[in-house]
Amino acid sequence: MGRSRATKPTREQKVLMSNAGLMVSNWLVLQETKTELRLVSRGAGISRTIKKGPTRR
Repeated sequence: MGRSRATKPTREQKVLMSNAGLMVSNWLVLQETKTELRLVSRGAGISRTIKKGPTRR
């Protein structure tokens, strides 16, 4: 299924996170699907889900 460990975000993931109003340096990526991005906080361990918008290509 998804990754079991949190990883550093890619450039595209960082853009999604900053558009959602998050500080990129404080979050790690748990899982990425076609519709959402699941994150975990580096400090507190709080999880959060960000919905992805329509892709532009």
